[in-house]
Amino acid sequence: MADHRAGRPARLAPEGCLAQRAPTARPDGQLQAVLLDRDGVLNVNRPDHVTRAEQWRWLPGALDACARLTGLGLRLAVVTNQAAIGNGLLTAHELDRIHDHMAADLAAVGVPRPVILHCPHPSAARCPCRKPRPGLLTGALDRLGVRPAQTLMVGDHETDMMAATAAGCWSLHVRSGRGGPPAAQPGCLGSVPALREAAELVAAFATTDWRRPPLPRPDGRHPGPGAARKKEGARP
Repeated sequence: MADHRAGRPARLAPEGCLAQRAPTARPDGQLQAVLLDRDGVLNVNRPDHVTRAEQWRWLPGALDACARLTGLGLRLAVVTNQAAIGNGLLTAHELDRIHDHMAADLAAVGVPRPVILHCPHPSAARCPCRKPRPGLLTGALDRLGVRPAQTLMVGDHETDMMAATAAGCWSLHVRSGRGGPPAAQPGCLGSVPALREAAELVAAFATTDWRRPPLPRPDGRHPGPGAARKKEGARP
């Protein structure tokens, strides 16, 4: 949850903060963490907002995708705009209930509770934590103890890609939420159908140097690891 009194994300409770744990040792250059938008990436994006835990509906394959990502040794964080709070449609207490419900489902498939940060303000407030500004992402990076260049942001909207660019992270668009691929952004790897395919892409290139990541093809498919090795071994 974000604390906007000082313009910085609040400290997380120790049981919910992956940054309290020793980081998984991964070679320099490899991906370390994945930041996830929430609505349209993890759960079905409702036009009237998710305002009660009972309204939460996982997108097909999203739970398994999270398990696959953590199985690769990657850290997860959820970074979400929740203007429904600022607009009086949702309370902070109910948002906590929604996220507790989400975390319980993740725990059931072996995924530790991720870092969860949100911005409660509508766009008119111009909050530095509201995407497309980078505050939520930089807060998550601090808590995870990872560098932007080794972090991938997965989102369903152009504002997610813009926030990733502003924070210095890579990004990947999924089409499971609010429409088709956004305009090109520096560091955006392309567009895939949903989080399941995003996890497949990450798994295929888990040992790749992400300082020079491969790009998904425009149809959302990607070359296999063998193709990546061939490309890396090619001579100019």
